[in-house]
Amino acid sequence: MGFEKWNIEAINRLKRNDKWYLGGGNKLIWAPAFPKYLSHPGLWDNSNFYDLKIDPGFTFHIIHKREPVHFKQQTRTWTPDQFVCEWESPSLQMKEEKVILSNDFLGEKVTLKNLTDEEMVIQVVVWTTQINMAEPKLEATSFVESDAPELLFKKILTKNKRPPLTVYGALALKDARSFQVDFSEFTGMTPKWELTPFYETLTDIGLPRTIQINGINQKGLIYFGLEREIVLSGHATESFQCGWSFDTTLESVKQSIHSVSTDFVKQAKKEWQDYYASVPPFLCSDPFINGYYPYRWYGLRTFEIDAKDGTMKYPAITEGLEYFRVFITYSAQCHILEERWKRDDSVAKGSILNFLNNQREDGSFAGHIYINGVQENGFYHADWGRVIQSFYQNHPDVEFIKSIYQGLEKYVDYFDRVRDSEKSGLYDVVDQFETGQEFMSRYIAVDEQADNYGWINNIRLKGVDATVYIYNLKKALGWMAKQMDRENEKQRWLSEAETIKKAVLKYMWDPEKEFFFDVDPKDFRKTYPKSAVCFYPYMTDIIDREHLNGLKHYLFDSEEFWSTYPITTVSMDDPYYNEYAHWKGKRHNCPWNGRVWPMTNSHIADVLGICARRFDDTLLRNKTIELIKKFIRMMHFEGDPKRPNCFEHYNPNNGKASTYRGVDDYQHSWVIELIMKYLVGIDFEENAIIVDPFPFDETFSVSKVPIKGKELDVSWDKIEFLVKYDGKVITKERQLKKVMIQL
Repeated sequence: MGFEKWNIEAINRLKRNDKWYLGGGNKLIWAPAFPKYLSHPGLWDNSNFYDLKIDPGFTFHIIHKREPVHFKQQTRTWTPDQFVCEWESPSLQMKEEKVILSNDFLGEKVTLKNLTDEEMVIQVVVWTTQINMAEPKLEATSFVESDAPELLFKKILTKNKRPPLTVYGALALKDARSFQVDFSEFTGMTPKWELTPFYETLTDIGLPRTIQINGINQKGLIYFGLEREIVLSGHATESFQCGWSFDTTLESVKQSIHSVSTDFVKQAKKEWQDYYASVPPFLCSDPFINGYYPYRWYGLRTFEIDAKDGTMKYPAITEGLEYFRVFITYSAQCHILEERWKRDDSVAKGSILNFLNNQREDGSFAGHIYINGVQENGFYHADWGRVIQSFYQNHPDVEFIKSIYQGLEKYVDYFDRVRDSEKSGLYDVVDQFETGQEFMSRYIAVDEQADNYGWINNIRLKGVDATVYIYNLKKALGWMAKQMDRENEKQRWLSEAETIKKAVLKYMWDPEKEFFFDVDPKDFRKTYPKSAVCFYPYMTDIIDREHLNGLKHYLFDSEEFWSTYPITTVSMDDPYYNEYAHWKGKRHNCPWNGRVWPMTNSHIADVLGICARRFDDTLLRNKTIELIKKFIRMMHFEGDPKRPNCFEHYNPNNGKASTYRGVDDYQHSWVIELIMKYLVGIDFEENAIIVDPFPFDETFSVSKVPIKGKELDVSWDKIEFLVKYDGKVITKERQLKKVMIQL
């Protein structure tokens, strides 16, 4: 399997006609959840600057003989680097190539072809309208300056109770000859030519070059328009370029908007090709896995923010689009596991450094980090210890460990002081949101009103997930102390972890039912709802071989968790179980009472894979393969390998996604990690790399996997199993086998 042009082929492999998201790995993104204007020229549907909406976008009109040309859309084609729309009218063909660059320029190149024998003199008007409100704390827009070929303006963006954010914007049309800025009372905010002031003011020599931004009040719409002329001889083709940019400083916006005068379509393609060249090339004979691998990398870059603004000081990945365009602790753990497989480790590191940089005085982390603040009362549990140790296996960096150690120590102290006041070794969940898994019977078990509370810390539940995470973190802190030659601290952390282990086995494990349960801190009795988080101890050494029967009995039971598309977030015999996203009779956005969540599947795939290796269990190996294959197949529209997706949750029986949410490419799970660990088989022991592929019955090849400053290559074509490390052949066999590379 050759990788000569893998980065180019990976982009082309994702080509489809039912997608539209554009991102450049930074602050600006164009991924409207419920677009209304995909069948209209331009980009009128909203952009997002961080999680703040800029609505509407911009559009353009082609004017011939004082009238707009009406086009009919013929095709739409999407790849990660561009969104292409082709149009036709009786006299003109038109092609739009829409892109976003990493400098936050959103632009399009428009190519026109004259279909007639006659010369056509046409005018292009690129325009937008932006809201201006006189009231404080509402959206405001003001004109800044005209700096041909662009118009510069300032916007005040607001959301919830956060401080207003001032951003600068620029609308540009290459070779513009005229402009108009006009203040208007409100009208329909649709991309309709007749609603604009330009409908009346445009003449053969262009727009009037006027700036009218005053009125008897400052409430209304400000229209920004730019015009140029194009002369098309018979059957000739000409192009024009337009776009806009946003940033928090006027200087950076001016720098970005200059992209309108470059070949930015080519630049966008190069940026994506360079990105794919930075990840390990991978091919697989399974069409679903083969397609999903580059698709997952597309999602990670699209929702990355690489900025040093406000509270966001390090590059990291946001949870998803629109209001999910923020850093969140619950997702950050996923991103560390995915990003560790890249040569550049900055995003993996940034995924925790942002939270340490904004750590609260009590030691806890904010649940969400916004550009202009942090969530005041929100919190999410996360498995920091396990993912940091996993990251270090690829990118050992003692200085990084030293930089995060004190903050994590403070974080654990918060849990010991606030979340386990009884000193029991078990840790509290205090509302349904902070686990990232709301609307489940596990919370109702301790408070019948739990589903009615907001972020008010109004319940107490000793959670299996919360406790496992702190167990892993204390063990990780012991390991970190060892890396820093702090033997006394190492022993302290390992001793405290042992206390947690004993408490989990004493209070949470039911030897008769052979299941782990949450615990009610009022009397330390087990609560008995069965949720998927109750399998989380199987990712750790808390469990032993004697616990495996319970894992197999419950997890693989088709009337408990092993649905057609496994696994359900609660057992199917739960009184609140519902496959259709209903909670107490109403379809919810984020129900965890029976849907299949990629986040949970990621955890459970690791549960199976870790136990399979630890106990050399063939059944668990086979079930790991089955789960990963069904998991990835589920994340495709109508079983089509050319149409991957990643929604928040899915129906456990028919595999249909929560499309009603409008949130595709939700970065709230890990898939690259599972492919690398179980299909390719990369694992680690102290001072050794293990290559131990699970028998997926697929051919595969991966190269340039970064491990400890060197590169690992692994391939299997059912004739030869080849492993190379640092350019040296480690093994060349006729069958898959476990290989150990001593370091």
